[in-house]
Amino acid sequence: MPHSSFRYVLNTLLYILITGCRWCDVPKGEIWASKSSAHRWLKRWQLEGTLEALQALILGIGQEKGLINWSYGGVDGSFSPWEGRW
Repeated sequence: MPHSSFRYVLNTLLYILITGCRWCDVPKGEIWASKSSAHRWLKRWQLEGTLEALQALILGIGQEKGLINWSYGGVDGSFSPWEGRW
């Protein structure tokens, strides 16, 4: 099986993280890695700490360029398994 380009793997992982789509809904095409390849690299990068380093790098670049507004944030709990009572 040929090696997927890291850029395509990152495209796919960022798409999933930004849109919240399911693995089975990952786009197919020239700029995307297969869902199995992207998932395999995600697991590896999580174990090695690479994903955390990428996140810090991306956030650092965004902050340096003034693209992040830290006073605003949103949380979507629609997929949360927590069923607590208020």
